[in-house]
Amino acid sequence: MQKFIKKKAKKPCDPSTLENCGKKDKAFLEEIKDFDEAKMNEAKEKIESEIKDLSDQHKEAADLFEKQKEEAMATMKKSEDLKKQLSKLQNKLGYKLLILKAKTAPSEAKSEL
Repeated sequence: MQKFIKKKAKKPCDPSTLENCGKKDKAFLEEIKDFDEAKMNEAKEKIESEIKDLSDQHKEAADLFEKQKEEAMATMKKSEDLKKQLSKLQNKLGYKLLILKAKTAPSEAKSEL
């Protein structure tokens, strides 16, 4: 937990002084050092767009999951309720069915009993 807080709470990289910049930050600054303002804005917009697109896809997937989870929970509850009803009905009528099957069985089966 402390590692997570430290990692997420660090101060952002200052490109003008390289203060608080890590290896990745410095490598990216080296990569874009020859970019003019238009190219930097283009790169920034591209990254923002990629992040927004993936974020939107994630939100859609999470929403779909929640919907399907609710449907699955409702289906499971219905299944459990039906199972309880079936069990009650079998307890209530099962012995009658056994008697009726025995009474309606062919005569050979009766003599074997």
